[in-house]
Amino acid sequence: MDRKLGTLIILMVTCAIALSVAAHFFSVFPFDLKITRELREEQNPVVSQTLQWVSVLGETWIEAVLAGTVIAICLVRRRWPEAVFVLATLSSVILTSVLKVLVGRPRPPSFLGDPNDLFWSVDQFSFPSGHVLFYIVFFGFIALLAWSHLTGYVRWLIMVICGLLIVLIGPSRVYLGAHWASDVIGSYVIGVLWLLMIILPYLRSGLSPVMQMKRE
Repeated sequence: MDRKLGTLIILMVTCAIALSVAAHFFSVFPFDLKITRELREEQNPVVSQTLQWVSVLGETWIEAVLAGTVIAICLVRRRWPEAVFVLATLSSVILTSVLKVLVGRPRPPSFLGDPNDLFWSVDQFSFPSGHVLFYIVFFGFIALLAWSHLTGYVRWLIMVICGLLIVLIGPSRVYLGAHWASDVIGSYVIGVLWLLMIILPYLRSGLSPVMQMKRE
């Protein structure tokens, strides 16, 4: 592993642990309240509707449909390893559940959960954001696949859409009152780390055409 990359990963792991421990002991930070107040004061209907729609793709059944669709496309095109790696991105859901229970941070008061929900025992906790982790890991890997295997405007279109979803999902979760800003910040750090754990083996396996060209 490159020394700079290794150093970066160590720093990110340290930040992730520090944020998780802090979230365990503090249910909210002062800047959380300020950011939530400022975001929720936004009255622009276009911004409001956009942020609401961004979060829709993070519903559990939609996550399964998205992943299943991409896996099916990979199988049809005989991209067996890619199908396995896309399936691996769903591990972010398991990671989220484990961390939520371990950290045990309560949701913001504005969160309207359903105690009858099958996953309420996990969903009642706020740190980290499952939406953010899924978006970073899943859409981040899809962007990599687009860069590696597609060309022209289709490649850039998919990468831009994935990038926008990753950028907007954090503010969206705070705006909707589902998470604190610190939940989102921690989720971005943890999500990028988990994405690296999936991307690095993929790139080092030589499956990516881009990496194959660099080696040549």
